[in-house]
Amino acid sequence: MVACRRTLSCCSLAALLISPLVQARDASQWLQGMVDAVGQQSYSGSFVYERSGSFSTHHIWHQADNAGITERLLRADGEPQEWVRQDGQIQCASSFAAASGWPADASVSLNPDKLARWYALDVLGSTRVADRPVTVVAMKPRDAFRYAYELYLDDQTGLLLKSLLINERNVLLERFQFTDVQFNDLDDDQLDAGPGCLALTEPAPEKLIDTSGWVPGWLPPGFVAGDPVVRSFERNEPPVMSQAFSDGLARFTLFVEPLGEGALAEDLLAQLGPTVAVSRRLQVDGAPYLATIVGEIPPATAERVAASFPHTTAELAQ
Repeated sequence: MVACRRTLSCCSLAALLISPLVQARDASQWLQGMVDAVGQQSYSGSFVYERSGSFSTHHIWHQADNAGITERLLRADGEPQEWVRQDGQIQCASSFAAASGWPADASVSLNPDKLARWYALDVLGSTRVADRPVTVVAMKPRDAFRYAYELYLDDQTGLLLKSLLINERNVLLERFQFTDVQFNDLDDDQLDAGPGCLALTEPAPEKLIDTSGWVPGWLPPGFVAGDPVVRSFERNEPPVMSQAFSDGLARFTLFVEPLGEGALAEDLLAQLGPTVAVSRRLQVDGAPYLATIVGEIPPATAERVAASFPHTTAELAQ
């Protein structure tokens, strides 16, 4: 948990000045501009990422053209790490363990009109990030089931240059912030992976299944289920079902795995920055399973989802 507790007024908002440009566009328009910028703007730069009081720094190259979106990311401190993505799919990573570790994702894809049902949207004013003028959009949840966001959007391009994620006690859980950024087309060598980036092939789902018996009995309002998949992550290991749920901004994933005889697994609740994990043992027809919720939602929300998970019969794989 971040030791520094901040109210919204402490997050440099007292210095914000309302400009004619800010007044001319509402929050929904700014958010739509942020979405459009991801697919239209090529850029390179450096950013910092903070959660739970730990910092990391990164270099990023982002090319948007007719071929799609190609992104390369390098961690600039600590253990060397590298990722390359094509249209959101990891193509290579510095290790297989790091394959899911893209540390900050500015490629936000959301529907402002739908989000307005679950978040109060407000334009707070203007400031500067990475020596560029930005407009600040606040997204305050209308219920206790999700976190608040502050998004700092580049006035010229709409790109997200900084974001803050704040909990219900006004504690800063996560910060993403560019320190410099340049908008220009990139050379191929800037996007080419280094020799330490291991090529990855996304495994095809082993089987899409009917999860009507495995869907939680309760979901936060506005959260919609993605396609469930079942796959084995290791050879000779039982398959694991996973299913993502999102309100268009916040998201969590449900994992259900069978437990072998003698397997040790306990109910748990853990949190690192904005990410919470809640596990719960299930007994279905005498067979043990472990259901785990992982995502960027309040712990009480994750616990309620986990507690609603039904005890029912289902086949995870044939």
